[in-house]
Amino acid sequence: MQNYKTIAQTGSYEKDIKKSRFIAHIAQTFSEDEAKTFIQQVRDQESGATHNCTAFIVMDNVLIERMSDDGEPSGTAGPPILNVLQQQELQNVTVVVTRYFGGIKLGAGGLIRAYSSTTAEAVKEIGLVENRIQQGFQLTIPYHLFDKFENYARNEKINLENKQFTADVKCEIYLDLNIADKAVQTIKDLFQNQITLKETDKTYKQIPLEAN
Repeated sequence: MQNYKTIAQTGSYEKDIKKSRFIAHIAQTFSEDEAKTFIQQVRDQESGATHNCTAFIVMDNVLIERMSDDGEPSGTAGPPILNVLQQQELQNVTVVVTRYFGGIKLGAGGLIRAYSSTTAEAVKEIGLVENRIQQGFQLTIPYHLFDKFENYARNEKINLENKQFTADVKCEIYLDLNIADKAVQTIKDLFQNQITLKETDKTYKQIPLEAN
């Protein structure tokens, strides 16, 4: 497991360039098979398009990068799409840029700019997240300390998940690995060991980012 950047959600983005319509379809994909399935879904959906050009980067035991110009002049579609993903340092993402030809030829340079800009603008529009490995903890908090702890967590930007109000308040928190030990000790000290923390599983949590 390692931290990595990817898109926030599945989505699409459309723009017109010299009467050609370009549509970028983007999805999170976690294997080469998932990437190929998404590509085929878009090709079926956009079966009337002039081109459906693709690129994906997935971590499927090893890092896999693939691209296709789908009939556009060699190197004018797939590589520019892939280059945007590489520049943004994204993983587990697949892009299909659909083109409906509008009658005006763009030339090699124009095509490269069109596929690159469509992809980059789609990534910015849809948004990025970091899938960050965090350590989970189950907390047991006495009622008389819960408001104080909730304020502490809010100030530290720690989310309280799965809150349960029983004999005590139970909830879960997730902390970045590099701060977990220090944060746990701070909580113990600040609340005089009256809050019980039980380590649970490590898991990925999505942290919103800004596109470059």
